[in-house]
Amino acid sequence: MRETEARIRQAVTEQLTADPRIELEDAEVTVVDGQVILRGTAASYRAKWAATEAARRVEGVSSVDNRLEVRLKAPGDDERIAASIRRALMSDTELDSSNINVVVHGGQVVLTGAVPSGFAKSRAEQDARWTQGVESVSNRLVVVPSGREEDASLALLVERALRGDAMVNADAIDVVVDDRHVTLSGVVRSSDERTAALEDALRVPGVVDVRDELAVQMPGKR
Repeated sequence: MRETEARIRQAVTEQLTADPRIELEDAEVTVVDGQVILRGTAASYRAKWAATEAARRVEGVSSVDNRLEVRLKAPGDDERIAASIRRALMSDTELDSSNINVVVHGGQVVLTGAVPSGFAKSRAEQDARWTQGVESVSNRLVVVPSGREEDASLALLVERALRGDAMVNADAIDVVVDDRHVTLSGVVRSSDERTAALEDALRVPGVVDVRDELAVQMPGKR
């Protein structure tokens, strides 16, 4: 077992060194039963996630726990970063970015607006995440399959209601609105948080009903 873990650790280290996207300091690779744990400092958000991809390429790796901290060498100009993200979104042929808003403060990106699918939400975050100078991404996009303006407005109101509730971690909840029917999915920390989120959505004027696809996961458990 130790020989296998040593082999995986060496192979992961070689992948991290060979990938030109990855710039790390004080990098530490630990392997436990096929799980790779990465520690240290990454020069960018892009480098952090490239390290995850590099580790996953190694045979024998079952999962990657990326604990790298992002520490930018020289903070980039926020407007330049925002413009780069907008260009990336617009050039993505698999994504309609016309209703996506990008705000950057101190390298921290916030995406807001409406997209037609969960894939589009994930894709937009990926485009932002790989932009040079980005330190973190808060994906607040809501999903509106119908594309109707009324549904988009309702989705944004539901999102706002969730973020206005101190009991709810809105970053972990996805909002979908289709023909005024709301679906909440994601992970909450307790049954009380689940109830609060559902009630917040149901109270929004214009919402017909709320479908519960939330999963309760206690803090510290996976």
